[in-house]
Amino acid sequence: MAGAAKRPRRGSPASPARALPAFLRWCAEAGVELSAKVGVSREGTVAAYGLLARESLVAGEELFSIPRTALLSQHTSALAPLLRKEEASLQSSSGWVPLLISLLYECTVSSSRWGPYFSLWPQFTDLDHPMFWGPEEQARLLQGTGVLEAVEKDLANIEMEYSSIILPFLKAHPDLFNPKVHTLELYRRLVAFVMAYSFQEPLNEEEEEEEPNPPVMVPLADLLNHVANHNANLEYSPESLKMVTTQPVRKGQEIFNTYGEMANSQLLHMYGFAEAYPGNTNDTADIQMSTLLKAALQATDTDMEEKLVMDQWNFLCHQEMVGEEGAFVIGWERVFTEEELSVALQLCLPQAMCSVNDVEEGVS
Repeated sequence: MAGAAKRPRRGSPASPARALPAFLRWCAEAGVELSAKVGVSREGTVAAYGLLARESLVAGEELFSIPRTALLSQHTSALAPLLRKEEASLQSSSGWVPLLISLLYECTVSSSRWGPYFSLWPQFTDLDHPMFWGPEEQARLLQGTGVLEAVEKDLANIEMEYSSIILPFLKAHPDLFNPKVHTLELYRRLVAFVMAYSFQEPLNEEEEEEEPNPPVMVPLADLLNHVANHNANLEYSPESLKMVTTQPVRKGQEIFNTYGEMANSQLLHMYGFAEAYPGNTNDTADIQMSTLLKAALQATDTDMEEKLVMDQWNFLCHQEMVGEEGAFVIGWERVFTEEELSVALQLCLPQAMCSVNDVEEGVS
């Protein structure tokens, strides 16, 4: 892995002790309203920065309000006019490219209005994301989870996106970018930064048929850590975004946002952590669909039976009920892919369905 990119910044990165007060001053200047009942801290939190209750809070209390002008996005970046002009050339499967180009520029230009925000993550080198783990650590911690394969796919997509979209854009604007500064390594780290810290505003009922909103960086809101049983939630309005408590919070307790109803494998893939059992009530067990095919083939006795299983499997693949890279997802209280699992068992492994039915009849 290449070393961290050397970037023309305001000097040496601020230490955490100096970066946080500077960031909070920037928040106040940007119009962020932070309740006196809460405080941002690196102590007493589950990881890095976090929000702690200085006083007891009741459900429904507003913790802070962030004006939309303080958000960092493709629409608020200094490059917004250029990004609109070249929108057609920046299309990608992720939809993240305009934001990532904004971050490439804003995090390396000394005049960026988000300078104090970026100082919280000097060089983006402390992102504990699986794509930056060594091979031994990846194998030891990710084996059997499916996350390692997802990370490998992410890295391949990042390199393809950088070479085919980002690099041509950088070279077309030498007055703004330098490929020796805005490197693939920096781009990887910014992708991880967006994965871990960005927000995606949900569509309202009238917009459900439209494309999802692009991700945005929400300073201050992105410092809150996540648990499934969270006690705060981000609310959206036309003028601002507000963090509001969803349940009472005791004095000294950490305030947690939610990153969504995510299984541990998703948390590990996107953020580099997992919740200890049994804390994550959204956790699931994923069984690779190909595992069922292997079991069905092992249960055959003749070439004819094996051909029948493969014919049934190919039929299900054609119907998009199963796939080589798909998984049956089993939650705490229900099977999320119940229809797919039931049909696949009936067609490919009927003897297993007989066993399941026998058990169910015995229980009843």
